[in-house]
Amino acid sequence: MKSPAALLPVLFAGLVTIVAGGAMSLQGRANGLLGPILGHSVFAALVSFIIGLILVGTTLLCSSRSRASARILIRLLRTHAMPWWMLLGGLSGGLVVIAQASTVPIMGVAMFTMAFVSGQVTGGLAVDSTRLPPGGRQRLTFLRVFGVLVVIAALVYGASERLNLGVPLWALLLPFVSGALTSVQQAFNGRIKAATGSVIVATTVNFAVGFLALLAAAGVIMLSGVTWAGFPTEPTQWWMLLGGAFGVIFIGLTALTVAKLGVLLLSLFSLFGNLLGALLLDLLLPLPGSLVSTTTVISAALVLLGIAITIMPSSGNRPEPSPRT
Repeated sequence: MKSPAALLPVLFAGLVTIVAGGAMSLQGRANGLLGPILGHSVFAALVSFIIGLILVGTTLLCSSRSRASARILIRLLRTHAMPWWMLLGGLSGGLVVIAQASTVPIMGVAMFTMAFVSGQVTGGLAVDSTRLPPGGRQRLTFLRVFGVLVVIAALVYGASERLNLGVPLWALLLPFVSGALTSVQQAFNGRIKAATGSVIVATTVNFAVGFLALLAAAGVIMLSGVTWAGFPTEPTQWWMLLGGAFGVIFIGLTALTVAKLGVLLLSLFSLFGNLLGALLLDLLLPLPGSLVSTTTVISAALVLLGIAITIMPSSGNRPEPSPRT
């Protein structure tokens, strides 16, 4: 049994990871508020990716180790040792930000987070049964499937209240689908990280690909007649431009704490922070579509329970740190 002193670093790492999860809920709120100001959710996603790309790109350029890893990636692509389509994970990231900007104003951060996480867990179950993840295929077990079913049941329970209040079905399905595709993105990121040894390179590739895709999407939307309405002008709105920065904060903090916590505890702490932050935002700073009811809290608790069942070691998951980002 570990002494209290030995547990302090783990508890501190857990607290930092909870803060990282809270940063993800702030990202959802920022992008959700930015979309209507700019005129379209794709514009908000584009701004978010520009900020994120500047941050991670600067980090890559300032790090000789990261630059060397980038050269390794280029060599692998030139020799076809890594297929080019492994670089497309950023497309999923762009869809996530679009989903945030489109649905958070309709149903709040908490419901978005639950739908997204439910899709992520469901997609993860499917992706882990393939050879895409760098850690190899993981067999389906009763506990893993049961945990995912608990998560989906919790989402349906919480979503039924929103549907009765007039929230459209697409608003619930979009974050679920984007969460499921995020599992593919994580597998691709893990492959890039494993091949180059750099999480910075994998993250920069994600932001670069997502930026190019969103830039093209924004151009098509503007050609169709949608105009860019402008930027936040009030002093209290500047922070809405930091959606990409909040995403980078999450990546950076969890990269620091995974060595102390391992993947299992990291997942639980970050998801707890994400859901807790989302509930607090909708409760203390509600948007017109926000709703924190008893049903919302019960649904969030059941989502966490299902995730805990899914990722526990006895479910068949590997307890050691994984190369996924």
